[in-house]
Amino acid sequence: MLIPTEEHFSMDRRIDVMSIRQDDLPSHQHAFLEMAYVTGGRGLHTLDGAQMEVEKGDYCIVNYGTEHAYQTIGGQPFELINILFQPDLIDKSLAGCHSFQDLINHYLLQVRPAALERPPADVMYHDSDGTIYALVNKIREEFDGQAPGYIALIRCHIIEIILKTMRTVCKNEAGFWGGPMEQVKAYLDEHYMEPVTLTAAARRFGFSPAYLSRRFKWDTGTGFMEYLHQRRMLQSGRMLANTDKKIGEIAELAGYADQKFFTSLFKKHWGMTPGEFKKTYK
Repeated sequence: MLIPTEEHFSMDRRIDVMSIRQDDLPSHQHAFLEMAYVTGGRGLHTLDGAQMEVEKGDYCIVNYGTEHAYQTIGGQPFELINILFQPDLIDKSLAGCHSFQDLINHYLLQVRPAALERPPADVMYHDSDGTIYALVNKIREEFDGQAPGYIALIRCHIIEIILKTMRTVCKNEAGFWGGPMEQVKAYLDEHYMEPVTLTAAARRFGFSPAYLSRRFKWDTGTGFMEYLHQRRMLQSGRMLANTDKKIGEIAELAGYADQKFFTSLFKKHWGMTPGEFKKTYK
């Protein structure tokens, strides 16, 4: 059995889908996320040192750099659908993301990190009603057909798989954004380019600054100003990758009058300057 590598990616370079009749596969790791869905047979899956039997309906999302291997049970191969993807398939602002947890934390997915019972990657899940398989099959069909818009549809299906899977590992019904902090978060997402402050936001929503700071941190796992800067950095990355706007203009659109301060924050967030980012991802 050939181990999937980055060379297997399609011309899009962010996604590949393979149907595999699986024999024993030695321990290996990848520089991408892998969603592996068992469609037939039985096997012993070693995932990050832990062994478990897997059968039809089991699936997992394997993180960057996680060691995993398969060994058949009963002498018969088992069957898999492997979806290999780079996080920036979901959103270009995830360029450079190397962790499924970081993908989950992205504002587009609306998952509250503090509500997860355990880290969501490198865990075996079971698709008891076939809902996940139906989405996996849609992804395979879209990838095989590659009709206009297929990447957009694949993105939607992957997001749906992730969200439905996260339902199974949330501590309670508050695992997704809801209530007053959702309103605060939505306000920051909409007004991030304005001179927003904790005091002004607290006044707007009828909280004390101390309560808003404490509650926002609990719900999001991120401080109020830290979230605002992250939102601005993500949007800045999207504008650099998708528009021809100058860096100074993007800094202002992201809410920063001081371009040097913007550049400092951008480099801290992305690990490169805005100019380097634009050359890399434009």
